[in-house]
Amino acid sequence: MENFIRLFLFLFFLIPVMPYNSAHHCVVEVENFLFVLGGEDQWNPNGKHSTNFVSRYDPRFNSWIQLPPMQERRASFYACRLDKHLYVIGGRNETGYLSSVECYNLETNEWRYVSSLPQPLAAHAGAVHNGKIYISGGVHNGEYVPWLYCYDPVMDVWARKQDMNTKRAIHTLAVMNDRLYAIGGNHLKGFSHLDVMLVECYDPKGDQWNILQTPILEGRSGPGCAVLDDSIYLVGGYSWSMGAYKSSTICYCPEKGTWTELEGDVAEPLAGPACATVILPACVPYNK
Repeated sequence: MENFIRLFLFLFFLIPVMPYNSAHHCVVEVENFLFVLGGEDQWNPNGKHSTNFVSRYDPRFNSWIQLPPMQERRASFYACRLDKHLYVIGGRNETGYLSSVECYNLETNEWRYVSSLPQPLAAHAGAVHNGKIYISGGVHNGEYVPWLYCYDPVMDVWARKQDMNTKRAIHTLAVMNDRLYAIGGNHLKGFSHLDVMLVECYDPKGDQWNILQTPILEGRSGPGCAVLDDSIYLVGGYSWSMGAYKSSTICYCPEKGTWTELEGDVAEPLAGPACATVILPACVPYNK
């Protein structure tokens, strides 16, 4: 597995850079294409630099193309693929926190609005399970929340589910073996940011959260997250306890309940990346 990851990272350096700088954006894999959506080209707490750009990467030709933009600028939001659509949910821009949800038809290349979140949210996490979209935590009007919402695209309705045990934002939500895992992030105590070390596991059938015995190795806010084989990978992120951006990748195996740190780092310490898994050709064409 580690040899595979090293090969992936090596090939990554041959991939042309994205058409624009971005952080706190989203990336979604669709039939081995990468869709990169929104984000911000420089940090601003008021979302003044958020974008509505959408680009797609084609590994066959090692190239990027621009797609129709979202109807609203968004950073610190959640995006996913469900059936023949992409969904972008919440986030923030120059108008404040967003509750709006947009749906992109992959066949017609058109955006439309669907039912909004019950509350405006940013810096939340999300995951898709059994045809529904789950949104956990985040920041609502400056307050960290433990909320969990579930969206049914057939009925176009949102339902409130059991809250997490901990308030958290800028975290990750990953699906494995019919469970949702809330990992990382931070919360506020007074005016201080504290890393959330507890890992929580959600059972959609029982609508119940459990705190796992194995906490995260170290604080990670705003890491990239990807699921590959039987493990959940967190790339980069910010540790509030260390006061440092991270360049390492840590891996959690739910079956074993163990954390490991992989050998090798990304090129620079960073927070706010987005991750997805794709299969690259044996020989990637080089495009400047």
